[in-house]
Amino acid sequence: MWFGLNILNKRKVKEMFNVALVGAGFIGMAHIEAYKKIPDAKVVAVINRSAEKGAKAVEAAGGDCTYYATLDEALAAKKIDAVDICTPTNLHEEFVVKAAGAKCHVLCEKPATFDLESFDRMAGACKANNVYFMVAQVARWWPEFITIKDYIRQGKLGNIHMIYEKRLAQHPNWSTWHRKPEISGGGLYDMNVHDIDYLYSLFGMPCQVYANGWKSPSGCWNHISTNLTWEDGTNAICETSLEMTGPFPFSIEFRGCGDNGTIAYSLTAGHNIKDGEQGSNLVYYPAGEEGAMHIEAEQKDMFVGEISDFIHAVKEETEVPVPPAQSRQVLKIILAIKKSLEEGIVVKL
Repeated sequence: MWFGLNILNKRKVKEMFNVALVGAGFIGMAHIEAYKKIPDAKVVAVINRSAEKGAKAVEAAGGDCTYYATLDEALAAKKIDAVDICTPTNLHEEFVVKAAGAKCHVLCEKPATFDLESFDRMAGACKANNVYFMVAQVARWWPEFITIKDYIRQGKLGNIHMIYEKRLAQHPNWSTWHRKPEISGGGLYDMNVHDIDYLYSLFGMPCQVYANGWKSPSGCWNHISTNLTWEDGTNAICETSLEMTGPFPFSIEFRGCGDNGTIAYSLTAGHNIKDGEQGSNLVYYPAGEEGAMHIEAEQKDMFVGEISDFIHAVKEETEVPVPPAQSRQVLKIILAIKKSLEEGIVVKL
């Protein structure tokens, strides 16, 4: 089974990159705003179940963008280079396979799907049709996370003793489908995957995981605390919640401690990540020094960065920044965490 790069017979895109966007919800609208800042790409079609939401998305996209009730209609009417899938997770496979069959490159929101068999069908369809496939793991483009990765790669933490990462939020106030495990997968898939993917991008595949948490009455694992261990001795704790109560703010935290120093980052926002007054700080505490170093990460739109890099890879026929093989490994970790939650055991990888 193929999960890597295959540039043979790819349909190289040299001119304006035409995108059909499926799903006009919160993330779909964020993607539309990002495309408006990318000079060589534009959304020419919006596909959405609700015509009203689709019309609002078309208005936001501007230009010659058109609303269609189905992807088939859009593919028949417009020249499409890529399909950007921003639907609930349970619909991802259907649209990935259909887009690939139409010889369109595919950018698919995270989580890609719920199991490896589904993922293999998605990646296999893209392979068979010689089109690119990337899962949109936008946390890799978060400015502070980019800086943290640079500090780790430069050895500024030295041998790492411990990593702590958290992402806590109330349920989204822009949808209800996140409460249904058969549609979203709950916090384990929808939220936890951000930080598991980021930890994978830093350290690769862990050798074991152990998790405990709380499952909602609807069947979603919405509070999760996971211990991850790597062969080199690196350890991490990853805490996730999609069911904080009261007016709890969307919160992110990362702390890494090693021989050479500690790096710490925290952010609080509003109900959702873009709501309210955001506050954040990123600080490096070098070992043996009395003073802390406050770091100003270069602020760039994470969605613009993610989508631009995907388009660049397609146009230049290079590997996408989040290769399918990596996304498959991340899904394996999520499934191991799920097994640990349900069986109360350490799961080896």
